[in-house]
Amino acid sequence: MNTRALLALSGAVALSASALLIATPASAQPVPGTTVTVPTSVFVNPSFNPSGEVVTVGDGPAVRSGDCKDRAFTAVVVMSESLNGCSVIGTTASTKVGYGWFKHQGNANPCIWGKSFNSRHAPTWTALDCGTGRSKSVPWGNVAATKKVKGLTAVGWAGVQWH
Repeated sequence: MNTRALLALSGAVALSASALLIATPASAQPVPGTTVTVPTSVFVNPSFNPSGEVVTVGDGPAVRSGDCKDRAFTAVVVMSESLNGCSVIGTTASTKVGYGWFKHQGNANPCIWGKSFNSRHAPTWTALDCGTGRSKSVPWGNVAATKKVKGLTAVGWAGVQWH
């Protein structure tokens, strides 16, 4: 077995002079041998999952190492958080990350917030609006972390799709 295969199987982390290279399990990779590169200038939040779906966002076009599928979430009258979405690597301090959501079922219109980050790399929540759906960009900065939403309804429930 070659060294690349051993790294992919073990999920080992290799440190290079210019970036942290995180090997992902072969089953999570669209192309065998693909690694997720996290620049050393990026703060890595504990929620970051390099073995899942990862998008790199910065000044140029977004680069994907996986298929970032829509997620389902149910909003009820008590504030609750979704399961994790895609992981995102923001490469500049001014990086913004997009969220999109829409209500697809239920008897109430939800209010939804998206995970974001402040200038000190601390997680915050940005309002993504209330109603039947919206798209909005939130502050992210140079952070590697996993997207998440939270939401609630005034009464009843709402099934939400988000990405």
